[in-house]
Amino acid sequence: MLNYFLFLVISFVMFAIGAYGLLSKRNMIRMLLSAEVMFNSALLTLLVLAATADPIRGGVVALIAIGVSATEIGVMISVGILFFKVRGEIDVYKLSKSREQKSRRLKT
Repeated sequence: MLNYFLFLVISFVMFAIGAYGLLSKRNMIRMLLSAEVMFNSALLTLLVLAATADPIRGGVVALIAIGVSATEIGVMISVGILFFKVRGEIDVYKLSKSREQKSRRLKT
């Protein structure tokens, strides 16, 4: 029998690592990867809970979630590449400051 508590602890640790990476990094790609780690920890929790209840329904939900995750990462990578082509950088703080400066120029 599997120890489900161990998988839940691993999922919590993965989520904490992802949250730390999301809050501490400035690079858009690194932030995206941290968000993916958080999503995968939620997916692991979903699979553990599905294994305790009904494995077939849980597996179907997990496959749908994996498909949504793959789609989301593809779209976000495309947005990151577009930002890099247009601005020449993917530092989110610099992009935010340039957006603020642009909105100030439009107001005056």
